[in-house]
Amino acid sequence: MIVPDADLVEVRQLKMAATQRLLGDTIAISDSDWLGPTALPGWTRAHVATHLARNADVLRRYLMRLASRPELERDDLVQALEAGSRRSPLEIQIDLDTSSALLNDSFDQVTAEGWATPLYGRLDGLTASDLPMMRLNEVVLHHVDLDCGFVFGDIDHRVAEWLLAWNLYRRTDLVTGPGISLMTDSGRILRVGSRPGSSEMTGSDANLLGWLTGRLPRTAVSGAEHMSIGPLR
Repeated sequence: MIVPDADLVEVRQLKMAATQRLLGDTIAISDSDWLGPTALPGWTRAHVATHLARNADVLRRYLMRLASRPELERDDLVQALEAGSRRSPLEIQIDLDTSSALLNDSFDQVTAEGWATPLYGRLDGLTASDLPMMRLNEVVLHHVDLDCGFVFGDIDHRVAEWLLAWNLYRRTDLVTGPGISLMTDSGRILRVGSRPGSSEMTGSDANLLGWLTGRLPRTAVSGAEHMSIGPLR
């Protein structure tokens, strides 16, 4: 799902708005609540916020085209996550704000030709124009994970439409499975799966997004009573 140039401006605007809403909510989290659990097993709110900051750094590395090592090694990421989660709430907030701003500045510097640059490694098959969508996805889903008052029903309808399509596109494990149709309240029908059989799920774009990513139960949408979508993603 390579984001066309015509849609890139909208996606970037939605990302900026989602980021500002995230930062507005995180600044209100109390010191003790930063250590509270989230929907992600073993992760506190401090872990989630640190992950978001490091994700921004990783996406910047892709933009900088550090082909030899675009991402931190897994062990380095784990260490950075654990170390970052032990910081003070103010340090976490500043890191989250600064890393988000630096990523946006990097996006501002990409030329029209640069957005068409193919990515590599685990992002093979995508181009730089997909990075704002990836960041939007991280910001919105992890905003929900923080459990600080932001829920799937609060997601902007255009954001929910984009992210439902994005997450379905990225679920390559579903491509060779039985047919699945997602019928949204906005009138869209999204399909995946090449094997015989057809299951239909209906609901809002936001609820279907929550179910597809393992964050909402089957009861959040219609038709998913006997459908397993896999672990939290």
